[in-house]
Amino acid sequence: MKRHHLLATAALILFSAPTLSLAQTPTPQKTVTEKGQMSQQDMTFAEKAAISDMFEIQAGKLAQDHAKDNGVKQFGNHMVADHTKTSEAMKAMAQQKSMTLPTKLDSEHQQKLDKLRGQQGEQFDAAYLQGQIDAHQTAVTLFRTQAEKGQDADLKRFAEQTLPTLEQHLRQVRDLRPNVASTSGAAQQSTSFENMMGKAVYGEDGGKLGDVADIILDAQSGKATQVILDRGGILGIGAKQVALDYTLLNADGDRIVARQVTEDQVKQMAEFKYDDNTVSLGQRNDRNSGGSNADHGTMNKGGDMKNDAAHGTANSLDSTQPRNPQ
Repeated sequence: MKRHHLLATAALILFSAPTLSLAQTPTPQKTVTEKGQMSQQDMTFAEKAAISDMFEIQAGKLAQDHAKDNGVKQFGNHMVADHTKTSEAMKAMAQQKSMTLPTKLDSEHQQKLDKLRGQQGEQFDAAYLQGQIDAHQTAVTLFRTQAEKGQDADLKRFAEQTLPTLEQHLRQVRDLRPNVASTSGAAQQSTSFENMMGKAVYGEDGGKLGDVADIILDAQSGKATQVILDRGGILGIGAKQVALDYTLLNADGDRIVARQVTEDQVKQMAEFKYDDNTVSLGQRNDRNSGGSNADHGTMNKGGDMKNDAAHGTANSLDSTQPRNPQ
């Protein structure tokens, strides 16, 4: 009788042991954060965010070595610091979720980095800042989409928390770009501006937006704020004039492209009107040449040439001389 009791007790212990073990180590719940279970949106975000961080860090280090402007150097240093933090945070999450992140740049970003590496000084400054504007516009869209549509709670929260910093970066580089454009001095800036006169400007869709007729300047700093385009007409006569934000222009060789602007959008723009407070490159050129419009050959509203009263000759207006404000 005693032996039967011992066998029954042993059997009870034997069959209850697995149950006790399962209670102590519960089976993990299947979620989108498990390896192989993460959504396509989350995986794409993680991969692109990792590449974005790597590009920003490497490009920022180049800025510290290649840039001429101190503001560009400081911005590059700022990018290295901020994106190193987000990169480390992303790597920590990836390890927890058994995600595999890219360890090197994709071909697109590597080409951009190689192009930057071959530039120095002012040329580097301009290319780096333009690249930063484009890169942060893309990053803001990427993180905003993840914040709205992401399924993984951790990645979604990471995107929400990082988005304000990326938006701040974008504002900073946009503010920095026109400042850097004017650091080479008024004379050199004027020459650079004048080289734009008469050149065609194209939209991102490839359509011609118009020809550069004048550049509007900030009255205090002398920095360019807008570019005036002639649309239609013959040699500028009878043309409709529209104004574009100067910071949207990007020189691609001899071709000037206005980013984020299409021909259809320009068609809908109201005509630009000069007023008494308008300061333009044409007005500054008149002052620099030591006389007023009455002393030098200029074009009147009808497009006719005025004679130079002091010399008895007519100054010819070529593609480097904008039309006078009307």
